[in-house]
Amino acid sequence: MNLPGIKVILFAALLSQAAYGCIWDSDTLNSERARFPGIGVLISGSFARHSKEFHQWRIQQREKDIASDKSLPWHFDDLAVSQHKLGDHRAAIQTMLRKDKLVPGLYETCSNLGTFYIYTGDLQEALRWIEKALAINAYAHFGREKYQKWLVEWVLEKQTLPAALPGDSREINWMTPGFARYVARQEAGGLPASATQQLTLTTKQRADAIRGVTGMIFFADFDNPLLQEALGDLLMAGDLRDNAANLAGICYMHAALKAPNEKEKNRLTEKCKESGRTSMGFDMTKVEASLKTALLKGAAYHESVRQDEMKWIAAGLDAAAEFQKKYLVQSSPAAP
Repeated sequence: MNLPGIKVILFAALLSQAAYGCIWDSDTLNSERARFPGIGVLISGSFARHSKEFHQWRIQQREKDIASDKSLPWHFDDLAVSQHKLGDHRAAIQTMLRKDKLVPGLYETCSNLGTFYIYTGDLQEALRWIEKALAINAYAHFGREKYQKWLVEWVLEKQTLPAALPGDSREINWMTPGFARYVARQEAGGLPASATQQLTLTTKQRADAIRGVTGMIFFADFDNPLLQEALGDLLMAGDLRDNAANLAGICYMHAALKAPNEKEKNRLTEKCKESGRTSMGFDMTKVEASLKTALLKGAAYHESVRQDEMKWIAAGLDAAAEFQKKYLVQSSPAAP
């Protein structure tokens, strides 16, 4: 899987420093979206992604393929990803381990296992497989693997850090908040969480990190609260001339809506409020309204894809091939 059409292009500031990024209105949001193309799609889920019915269909197809004498390694990948998408992460892991015994040491196997173990909560095992994948091909998926590794390490670090340390997600230095600071520390040579120096990301470093996280969002879950928070941190990083504080606020709000418990929901809501302090006129009500409007559009788009896939399946067509023809030939990312 790759992201041939997903590019995060950082344009020069279009407005003066005094006005740019300091107010909340449709012009501000539109300007931020123009400088960070594709982010609105990520927040809303308005991109081609497979339905539950497709994954059920593909499991049946790939099980037949694997049982035949024409079985190929990628049949196992398809099966495992569909099992994972339907929430059976343990089955997905077993499918990949079975493949690894048959064809050892493939990058795709290690990368998938790294992802699946994240969803079972076994982060140390996830890191082990991600590091194996990096050792095989450090630049696959546009170098996305290293950001997945850093994301897992950041989560593990947050579980052990006192709240006052700079690595904490409530970091009030909005030049490099949360995950953005962790990335900056790694880019600076792997500084410890206790490092007190001011850290920033270069334009390229932030663009690469955003591309890494957006890739994970496209191919994992667009409404995953961890990924939405990490994206918000990277959009928030930088000064008012080139950050995207308002889009970051929407990411934090989205993460809060999908938070696993009230403590996390409150933390992320506060983070959304904190991000708004850099923008005059920032209004939580407007943030929520913008997000809900976007999510409704995304849900409607996804339902249209679902209807297509159910139609293809009912007609006995190859739903994967039909999806490819309709949604991916002139589209950017492959669907999760």
